[in-house]
Amino acid sequence: MATKRLTPPDESGSLKRSIGPVGASLSGIGIVLGAGIYVLIGEAAGEVGNGVWAAFFLGAILAAATGLAYAELTAMIPESGAAAAYAEEAFGRRAGFTTGWMDIAINVIAVPAVALGFGGYLGDLVGGSRELWAIAAILVCAVIILSGVGQTIGFAAAFAVVEAAGLLIVVFVGLPFVGDVDLMHWEHGIPGALAGAALVFFAYEGFEEIATLSEEVKEPSKNIPRALLIALVVTGALYVLVAIVAISVVPAADLAREEAPLARVAEIAGSERLGDILSVVALFATFNTVLLILATGPRAMFGMANRNLLPPIFGSVWAARQTPWFGILASTIVAVVLSLTGDLSYIAQVTNFAIFAVFVMVNASVIRLRRTAPERERPFRLRPAVAGVPVVPVIGLVGCLVLSFFMEGTAFLTGTAALLVGIVLAFIVPGRFEGRAAQ
Repeated sequence: MATKRLTPPDESGSLKRSIGPVGASLSGIGIVLGAGIYVLIGEAAGEVGNGVWAAFFLGAILAAATGLAYAELTAMIPESGAAAAYAEEAFGRRAGFTTGWMDIAINVIAVPAVALGFGGYLGDLVGGSRELWAIAAILVCAVIILSGVGQTIGFAAAFAVVEAAGLLIVVFVGLPFVGDVDLMHWEHGIPGALAGAALVFFAYEGFEEIATLSEEVKEPSKNIPRALLIALVVTGALYVLVAIVAISVVPAADLAREEAPLARVAEIAGSERLGDILSVVALFATFNTVLLILATGPRAMFGMANRNLLPPIFGSVWAARQTPWFGILASTIVAVVLSLTGDLSYIAQVTNFAIFAVFVMVNASVIRLRRTAPERERPFRLRPAVAGVPVVPVIGLVGCLVLSFFMEGTAFLTGTAALLVGIVLAFIVPGRFEGRAAQ
C-alpha cells in the first residue's frame, strides 16, 4: 500500500504555488537546452560521426515516449516527489525509495557534469581551470536557489530565451553548409548510432525535472503535462537541426576535439566574433541548466521526506524564502566534490544509467497503475492501449533498456553499484521517520 503524503501542499511551511504555465515551460526548455547540445555534441560526433544527428533523433523519440508517461502520472499525482511518488503508488514503499534514490543521483551527478561544460566554455574565453569555474558556478547557483523560487524561475526564463537564440544562430549561419557531407554515412552503423544515443540522451536530461516543480506550479494537473510536451518538442527539434548543421560545418573528428564545439561551428560558418558570442551564449545555457537541476533535486528530496521515504530534515523549508534549504545545501556539497573529477563524459554516462533506471520505473508505473487503479481520475490519459496496456510507456520502457546496454562499461558498472546500494537502503531507510521536519 502506498504511503500518502503527510501534509497537503498548501499548509504552512510548504512550497508556494507561484509558477505559471509560461514559467514552467521556459524552465523545462532551459533545463534541457543547456545540457548536452552545448557540451556533449563534440563527444557524440566522435562516437557516431556523421550520424550524430540520428543519435539526437533517437534520443528525442525515447525522451518523448517517457515524457508522455510523466505527463499522465504528474496529472494524477502532482507532487514534488515525482518519480519516487509514482513508483510508490504503483509498486510500494521500497520501489518508491529506490526510484527516488536514483532520481536524486541524476541531480547530484548531472549538476557537476554540466558545470564542467560551463567551466570549459568560460576557460576557453578567459582562461583558468575548468574545475574551479565549475565550482564557482555551482556556488552562485546555490545562492540564487536559496533566495527563492521566484528568483530562480526569473533567471531561468531569461536565460532560456538567450540559449534558444544561440542555437537558432547556429542553425541560421550553418544552413548553407548542409548537403556538403553525407549525413547517412554512419561510420559505425546502427550500433554506433545507438551508442551515440545512449550518450546524448544526457542532452534531454531535465525534462522530467519539471515534474518536481508540481507543488510550486499553479494548476499542476494541467500546466505540468503541457510544459513537459512543449519542452520536449522545442528542444528535440532544435537538437536535431543543430546536430545536422554542426556536422555539416565541422568534420566529426575535429568537432570531437573541441572544448567549445558549437562556438567553433559558429566561428567557421560565420566569423570569429560570432564564435565568441556563441561561447557567451553557451555560458548562459550551461549555467541555466546547473541552476535548474540544482533547484529541482532538493524538491524531489522534499517530496520523498513528505512520504516518509527520507529523514524529516530533507522536508525542512526555510520559512523566509520557502525553499528546501537542507536539500539544497546537501546537493551543493556533493556537486562541488564531484566537479573535482573533471571527467565530463564519464559523469554524463553514469548520469544516463540513473536516468534509464528511473525512466524504466516511471514507464512501468503507468502500466501498473492502469491495472491496479483503472478507476482513478487521469486528467491526461495516454492512448492507444492494447489489452489495457498503453503503448507509449511500453516503447519508453523498452527503449531505455536497449540504450542502457550501449553505455560505456565502467559507467554501467558504477551505475549498477549505485542502484544496488539504493535497493539495500530501501530495506533500511523508508518508514523509519515519522512526521515532517520541523518547519
